[in-house]
Amino acid sequence: MKLRITLINLALIFLAALTTNAQKSEDLDAIQIDKNVQTALDDNYSSAKPYFDAAYIAFPDVPKGILEAISFHYTHFRLITAQSPESCVGLPRVYGIMGLTLDGKNYFRNNLLLVSALTGYSAQQIAEDPAINVKAFAAAIDSLRKQHGITSQNPLDFKQIFIDLSELNIDSTNIVNDYVMSLYLNSVFSFLNNTKYQKHYGFPAYNIDIKSFFGEENYKIINDPFTRLDKGLVKTNNGSTYKPMGIKVSCPDYPFSLCNWVSTTNFSSRSGTAISNLVMHTVQGSYTGCISWFQNTSASASTQYVVASNSANAGKICQMVLESNKAWHVTTENPYTIGYEHEGYVDDASWYTSLMYQISADLSKDICTQYGISKLRTFFADTLDNGTAHDSGLYDLGGVSGCTKIRGHQHYTGQSHTDPGPNWNWNYYYKLMNVGTAVTTYTASSGTFTDTGGASANYSDDERKFYLVQPAGASSVTLTFTAFDLEDNWDYMYIYNGNTEFSPLIGRYNTTSPGTVTATSGKMLIEFRSDCATNALGWAANWTSVAPDAIAPTTAIAVTGNWQTQNFTANFTDADNVGGSGLEKSYYQVLEYNGTEWGANYNNGFLADNFDSYNST
Repeated sequence: MKLRITLINLALIFLAALTTNAQKSEDLDAIQIDKNVQTALDDNYSSAKPYFDAAYIAFPDVPKGILEAISFHYTHFRLITAQSPESCVGLPRVYGIMGLTLDGKNYFRNNLLLVSALTGYSAQQIAEDPAINVKAFAAAIDSLRKQHGITSQNPLDFKQIFIDLSELNIDSTNIVNDYVMSLYLNSVFSFLNNTKYQKHYGFPAYNIDIKSFFGEENYKIINDPFTRLDKGLVKTNNGSTYKPMGIKVSCPDYPFSLCNWVSTTNFSSRSGTAISNLVMHTVQGSYTGCISWFQNTSASASTQYVVASNSANAGKICQMVLESNKAWHVTTENPYTIGYEHEGYVDDASWYTSLMYQISADLSKDICTQYGISKLRTFFADTLDNGTAHDSGLYDLGGVSGCTKIRGHQHYTGQSHTDPGPNWNWNYYYKLMNVGTAVTTYTASSGTFTDTGGASANYSDDERKFYLVQPAGASSVTLTFTAFDLEDNWDYMYIYNGNTEFSPLIGRYNTTSPGTVTATSGKMLIEFRSDCATNALGWAANWTSVAPDAIAPTTAIAVTGNWQTQNFTANFTDADNVGGSGLEKSYYQVLEYNGTEWGANYNNGFLADNFDSYNST
């Protein structure tokens, strides 16, 4: 058993992972990613809102917010249809805005059929019609509410209904499934307690005492990312809810995860094959569903890790298979790979948060260090200059001998699944994998800039280089390329308007020269990436810079005498503005002095505007 990082730093490092983006205010990529997440979520909700509103009108005794809480957990308010891609690990498909399971494959419960039986709507109607999907689920809640004699609007009183209408396996002899059910209930209650969601989605502040509901010890375990479940179960006094008890220890491979081992029928030995590659998946479902599914002895599928997205579980990683064993997730390429399932759906951008990328990349960096995998071998060329997409559909980047070692399921030989798909931001993942690259800084006001091979030799393979042009006090920097030759489709240059790789991107270049580019911030970062094979002559460029205006402009007026009744000329000059070539803007006033103060009289041709609160007319 190996332990890569000392346990004393667990809580500190996990908190650091959670707050990374908040502290990196310059990480504009993360800000934009989370804006895209929110936009996609808002779009999903906008489409679903009329169905939620109609369901609450039809069933006023269903507490407002419950439908949204359950839908958010399963689908992020999005309509899932039979045309949605299937899970690469066989996770049963869900349907509709409420994410109901029609065929649980003899493991999950067929809650779509239960809703049908409780409401009289056909399974086809519930699966295909979004309005009926939501209304039927509300009707099922109302039917069970009556059966249980619930008359309150307190969501805690509906806890058994949430369990009854869930697809999750309720085998309480399996501690992992017990734990997963608690994660699900915590997700629903946490959504309802979220003040942002209360305001955004228009439901009351319930102030649910989740800690008391689960019990303090169990609540810690449910919300602790470093829990290993290997004790028995603890029930409440009335035994009405599923509550796991575990012990807080590190997992043997990655201490920042909890350990829920899969069924022994769902993995096998590597038979001595060395680990050299990492595979990114999107599970086409929920974090809770995936963890439970891997307990199914008939699943014939697994990955080493499952990574959460949803807010209640955000920051969680669950280890399912020892890295030393062979998980089953990428067919013939399993022996040399480690796989992760990420919560969400390939065709919905709302699941791919900056925090999910961060915790996934932290895990990948740790694995790369352990097995000697170069982090530079992370896939990033999602789209070529000619428009060819490498992140949409299938694109074979070769087997174990291929240059790219950290890539998607869709990039391996002989596959049929296209995850993680075009909504996965490979360029951002590459940046997170390679944070800390050394920077070569140029501070001269002008100079020449070449690749590592100089004026005549090629650059090298496996390069990631940063060059920062940052002349002291410059207001802008301009770079002009006189030569540019990179390996087509594999080696790339990125130029940023700022001093980090998270600054605004000016452009990405491969087959076409950047020509002349300008950084208006006065700082320009050039990033270069080459893969593991084949290089080229590289580039040569010259930079110039513009210093800020430090000398105030002067004005000279050629006149004779005190009173002027004819036109005259005023010359404005600025010695240090663009080499003394002129002024960007100039202003003038024509005033009269009455012996006490200067003023203006528009009728007599005297103009004054000091661009402040005092104006004389």
